[in-house]
Amino acid sequence: MAIILDHVSYIYDSDTKVSHAALKDVSVQIPDGQFIGLIGHTGSGKSTLIQHLNGLLQPTSGSVFYNGKDISDPDFDRRKLRSKVGLVFQYPEHQLFEETVFKDVCFGPKNLGV
Repeated sequence: MAIILDHVSYIYDSDTKVSHAALKDVSVQIPDGQFIGLIGHTGSGKSTLIQHLNGLLQPTSGSVFYNGKDISDPDFDRRKLRSKVGLVFQYPEHQLFEETVFKDVCFGPKNLGV
């Protein structure tokens, strides 16, 4: 099934004077098994959009669906979604936190019960 973003908007620091709209009314459908790449200028919302695909960020408005289910539903299994939707972050060195490469590489499979 597809991942669907339906009129998704996201505002950083929405309750402050420095709020910033990163996404405005974005709708897109990504079919199952599809690989995508996003390009754009710095600050155009690429990373913000991607972080909505596996629930790392929740939309300020709009909805994100996976297999026809709204991922913001409290009963939705985000852990299962994250095992299917992989992300490579802009600064991978911020993802490393174990003291050895071996332990760091083992972290993901260990947490998935592999």
